[in-house]
Amino acid sequence: MGTQTADARAWIDALPCGEFFFAAEVPGRPSVVRPLLSRLAAAEDHPVQRQMRGFYAKTWHAEDPTFRFASKTYGALKLSGLGGGGTRGFALHRAGWTNQIPCRYDFVTLGRIPTSPWRHVRFHRRSNDERAALTWAEVTVMEAIRSFGWVECVLWTEALESLANGRCEARMRLGAPIRAEEMLRVSDSEQCQSAEFHRRMHEAAEALRQRSSPRPA
Repeated sequence: MGTQTADARAWIDALPCGEFFFAAEVPGRPSVVRPLLSRLAAAEDHPVQRQMRGFYAKTWHAEDPTFRFASKTYGALKLSGLGGGGTRGFALHRAGWTNQIPCRYDFVTLGRIPTSPWRHVRFHRRSNDERAALTWAEVTVMEAIRSFGWVECVLWTEALESLANGRCEARMRLGAPIRAEEMLRVSDSEQCQSAEFHRRMHEAAEALRQRSSPRPA
């Protein structure tokens, strides 16, 4: 039992700052892991914080105890799972296609909608399992295209330019690069989308191809 506790504690200590994790991911029997997490989350001098039942965040490292922050964006992405990403105003703002800062963060997920531990984070279900092949950045760009015009946006030509020059991709940070062919393959399998969505997806893929093409000397 002592070894299991030590192994679980070592796994938690090795997590990077800002990481979100489920209790089920921690190695060891639940009868060992759950009391350990409860003790750590209750201690004011430990970086582990409970977000909701079975879901935790590591907010700081012993090497830098002044940094006490874990981005809820990445927490929501953890909850949204494989094939998840941003949508609506959040996706548009993340892509750089609107200056309006969303008051609510919307995310999409495959399958069952997870419980949100934060009032300003909401999840929406998508049923296309092909999305599991995409990164969260690719899903977010695809959802931004789907949501384009939902709030005040830049011109569509400006959005395409941001894809072609890599500015949109740079705003995504983790999850890039954005793969044009893979994103287009998945979007073509979404039969319920409008013709305008599919047209814009093909234009976006072409803009991304320009980004990856070598420029003439």
